[in-house]
Amino acid sequence: MKILRLIDQCIDSFEKRIFLFIFFLCLYWLWQNVWQLILFGKLFFVTDYESLFHIQSTLSMYQSSVFVRILYYVISNPTLNVFRLISCIKLIDILAIAGVILLIKKFRIVVIFNGIKYVWGLFWVVKALNSKSVYLVISCLKWLSLGLFISMLIVSIVLLYTLTKMIADYDGFVHEL
Repeated sequence: MKILRLIDQCIDSFEKRIFLFIFFLCLYWLWQNVWQLILFGKLFFVTDYESLFHIQSTLSMYQSSVFVRILYYVISNPTLNVFRLISCIKLIDILAIAGVILLIKKFRIVVIFNGIKYVWGLFWVVKALNSKSVYLVISCLKWLSLGLFISMLIVSIVLLYTLTKMIADYDGFVHEL
């Protein structure tokens, strides 16, 4: 009971609750980006068929990222099932998407770079699927990973900057909303 009263005293206003929501949402987005940065950094160094399958065998380590979970499902299964694809998305991912929709004005640059990430990724995935040899697929994966790595790095830097700005200027940030 004392813990509940302490929490109630610390988060007693609407502004504090909104601040905590945005703070944890930014931390979640940053967590997603870190896992994607690690994956795309490793994917850039794929050079042959063997290293490509090594990456596929280690993809299960990156289950923290929704993007990687969907990618792992697509690579691991010979047929695509929409319901199984949707099952890769968890409740926290839906809440993060809702947060993006609610805060689209505040985090415009993050939304723009995530849009660039998905367009770039879709382009290179389609190009890789139409490739005639494994070496062309590996070349497409290098370009895919390079573009996505740069995009995720920019988004991560923006999120870190936003988090530090939020903490440093708590009153100004809350009243801007």
